Amino acid sequence: MTTTTKRACVALAIAILVTAGVVALFDYRPAIAEEKPELRIAAIIAVTGAASALGAPERNAVELFDKTWSSREDLPFKIKIISYDDGSDPTKSVSLTRKAIEEDKADVVVCCTTTPSSMAIIDSVNAAKITMISMASSAAIVEPASARPFSFKTPTSDKLMLGRTLDYMKRQGIKKIGFFGLEDAYGEGGLKELQNVAKEVGIELVATERFARQDTNFTPQALRLKQAGLDAVYIHAIPPSADLAHEALKRVGYSGPIYHGAGSSINAFVDVGKANVEGAIVGVGALNVYDQIKKDNPLRPVLAKFAELYDGAYGKGKVDLFAGQSWDAMLLAVNAYQSAVAARAKADDLAATRVAIKDAMERTEGWPGVNGVFNITPTDHLGLDKRSTFLSQIKGGKFVLIEE
Repeated sequence: MTTTTKRACVALAIAILVTAGVVALFDYRPAIAEEKPELRIAAIIAVTGAASALGAPERNAVELFDKTWSSREDLPFKIKIISYDDGSDPTKSVSLTRKAIEEDKADVVVCCTTTPSSMAIIDSVNAAKITMISMASSAAIVEPASARPFSFKTPTSDKLMLGRTLDYMKRQGIKKIGFFGLEDAYGEGGLKELQNVAKEVGIELVATERFARQDTNFTPQALRLKQAGLDAVYIHAIPPSADLAHEALKRVGYSGPIYHGAGSSINAFVDVGKANVEGAIVGVGALNVYDQIKKDNPLRPVLAKFAELYDGAYGKGKVDLFAGQSWDAMLLAVNAYQSAVAARAKADDLAATRVAIKDAMERTEGWPGVNGVFNITPTDHLGLDKRSTFLSQIKGGKFVLIEE
């Protein structure tokens, strides 16, 4: 990277800071840098394993955050990032979370890439009273907030995305649909929300087929769905499973529309499926279509600046939804810590600081991230609404916004 590019990246990072209002810089001049308190964030991501297609951009965004924030001297505190790879294994997620809590003395845990791993660590974060910010989609990770007081997340919920998707289906005259999804916690959450939303909008769910993440043969399920007389099929999975399920439907001769949840809103979905997934309708976040949304959308400046920063580091057109989910998680942690410090939390009291960060998270109001505008409360640990959801169609290997 050239000196000019590096300077541009730093400038963009500062611009994001100003636009989002993440950290209010106030007149704070410690006598020596060592006296500044330190925010320690443990980032536990599925860099390898079955969910690595999602974890790779998340890891990239965390590394970009580390490069652009940890060396800053204009903040009233220092930032230290501790990164781990859980291998897409919930058991390893738990052990690494405990390590971050007990050995690394983390203030915040950004974890995990997947719903199963995020669900697995809830008891550990509750026991330690440490804020966990998940990058997975299931609402069960944060609901009910009374039972998950230290669990937060950045991706929009399956319920919100399915509301957008089924509203669109209804307008297309679709009456009967089938579910084709993972049989783990992520798939179960998607199925539950689909059943509820379908009932609300008056669409009949007449067929359900499931598969494991490691499966490679989807033909039997695809044949049963084809024979069910469906108007559309909804796939709730992540690449490569989402691609294999889509391809199986086409291979057995299913010719109706195929919809996908946000698990497919990643460049890897197109990279793996190529021409086979052309025409797929995919629920996406604003970041997937940031240059196609209306120019007066308040998120557009934030999205454009992050996309430029990310693409400048990793290549043009590389930014996607999952990078934005970890980026928002890191910045929400910074925002909450700054608020806790401003509220005079005792930086030398780790237990008190952890609770203060959780309380500050619940005071997040009107915070513009790349996933939407967050309004987090004690009863809503997501804080996004339908404005965070969009529908796209794969055309020419690109996510093309569907105007509604």
